Order: sequence, then structure tokens, then C-alpha cells
Amino acid sequence: MQLQNFVTEVIEAMGGVVEPVEYALCEVLIPDAYKSYFQNKTELELAFDYEVAQENPNSEFVTFGSYILEQILTIANQKPISSIRYTEVERQIPGNPEKKINEFLHDDRVRINIIDENHVMGVWAVFQFHVAFISDEKEESSEQVWVNLLTGEISETMQQIQSSIVYLSEPLYNYPIPSDLNIEEAYQTAYKHVEDISEKMLDSRKQDPQLQKDLDRIESYYKELRMENDKRKNRKGLSEDKINEIAAKSNAISIEREKQMEEIRNKYTGQSDIAIDHGILYFVPLVQYNIEVHYRSEHKKQTLYYNPLTKQMEGQGDRSAVPTKVGQ
Repeated sequence: MQLQNFVTEVIEAMGGVVEPVEYALCEVLIPDAYKSYFQNKTELELAFDYEVAQENPNSEFVTFGSYILEQILTIANQKPISSIRYTEVERQIPGNPEKKINEFLHDDRVRINIIDENHVMGVWAVFQFHVAFISDEKEESSEQVWVNLLTGEISETMQQIQSSIVYLSEPLYNYPIPSDLNIEEAYQTAYKHVEDISEKMLDSRKQDPQLQKDLDRIESYYKELRMENDKRKNRKGLSEDKINEIAAKSNAISIEREKQMEEIRNKYTGQSDIAIDHGILYFVPLVQYNIEVHYRSEHKKQTLYYNPLTKQMEGQGDRSAVPTKVGQ
């Protein structure tokens, strides 16, 4: 009944109450702050077994793909309900690891030899950032980044499937973590990723056609002012003081023009402010494959990890299968 434990843990972390009635059947009180997730209901009866749900027609059957579970997962992923999460997987070892390895390496020219395989614990750091774009108005958004702490790389696939990841607060597997974890480095990687996204968004604002129209309008207005002022300088019989006065006004017009141009640019572009909101660690059981890759007379050793959640191999850095010496 791991699914029931998961749902119970999330609801209780929300401040709700879960009261078991009988096997696989619970009565639930939802806090008012979260009732919008459940069609404004604060009282629910949840069944975690199909037959139990049939016997209790007023209950909601909770299973993968059900409305209730999807709402629970949405809350768990949006709110920092827990900071450490341990996942459970039904099948850890792939049926055909050689095929998965070849799919990862993308190279039919090589021959793969699996040296050994071991159960290990993978760890993903999830960083939730608050991003504010500040110009004449303030726009706020949220960016989430998953970093694989074993490889140091951003994992978009894990982020995409997070709504299907069920977790518990206690570990289910006693597997070793195969390498040292550098959370500070992972944070820097995630922060740089969000910074790049923010810069691209700011750059896209600079391409707004309305921005160029407003700049052209300001340019035209101050150009006419300057031309009118410069005409006064060409009159005959002006004193040196008058000439200097006109020149000073032309300079003031140019300064005011630059000020207005800068203000309108800031209105469209502004600057971004990035702050960490919260972080989560996901512990996922993996299968570590130490392999030897052969190509002609050359070979190299490589370590890959099979992720049963994504059903894919993962590795660090360049996935090129051909040994460096041969590929040069």
C-alpha cells in the first residue's frame, strides 16, 4: 500500500487529516487553503483498492492516472511538502541492458562489453527559483531545474516525468551512493541555467516591434527640437553669451533624449532578479553499468546508470562511444 502511504503523507504535510476506516479506505479532511485543488471539497472518502471502491460508491478510487492522485502530485511538486524524497520502482533492471547502452551511445560501430552491474542510489537535486522581471512593472515567474548529482548535468527528462513520481519520506533501499555529491556545484549549474533563460527572455523583449516604434518616436521628437534650437544659433548679431546659451540648450536636449531613450529601453527590457525558493532531493535506485567500449584495436572504459523511472541510460559528459584516440 505504498500509494496510500504516499497520499497520506502529502495530505498530512498539507495540514490535512487522514482517518483510516477499513482496509484501503480512508476519510480525509482537506485544509481550506487546498480545497481549490479538489473541486472546492474539504471532505473526501478515498479508496485505494478497486473492489473497495466498488463497495463504497461515494468514495474516490485513487490509482495512477486518477484525478485525485494527479492533484496530490501537483501539490507535492508545487509546494515544498518535504525536502527529501525516496522513490520506489517496480522493476529496476532493464530486460536488455546492451540495447539500452547502444541506444544511449548512438554508435553501431562499437562493441560493448559489460564488466559488471551494481545497484546504487542516484540523487537528483531539484531547485525551485523565483524570478522577477523588473521594469516599469514587475513580472514574476517560477523556474524549476533538476540536476543529476552523479553526473552534474541538468535532467529535463526527470523534470518532465515528475508528476508520475511517487515517493516516501523513508528510504526503501539500502544502496550505496557511488560518488561524492557536490550540491553547491549543482546549485551553480542550476542558477546559471535560470540566468540563461532570463537573459533570453530579456533579449526577446528587445525585439518587440513596439520598442523600436517608441524609440523612433523619441528620436524624431528630440531631433526636431535640436534642429529648431540650432536654427537660432545661425542668426546674425548674436552675442557670445547667447551663442553659448543656445549650445547649452542643444546639449541639454541631447542629454534629455538619451535619458528618455534609456527609460523606454528599461520599460521593455528591465532586469531580472533570481532567488532560490526551495530545494528538494530525490533518491532513486539505479543500476550502475561499468562497461568497456571496443572500436577496432582501441577500447575505453565507461560508467553508465540505468534509470528505471525514465527507462533510459544516463552518463556524464560526452556520450561518444568511439575512443578519443581513434576519433581524432
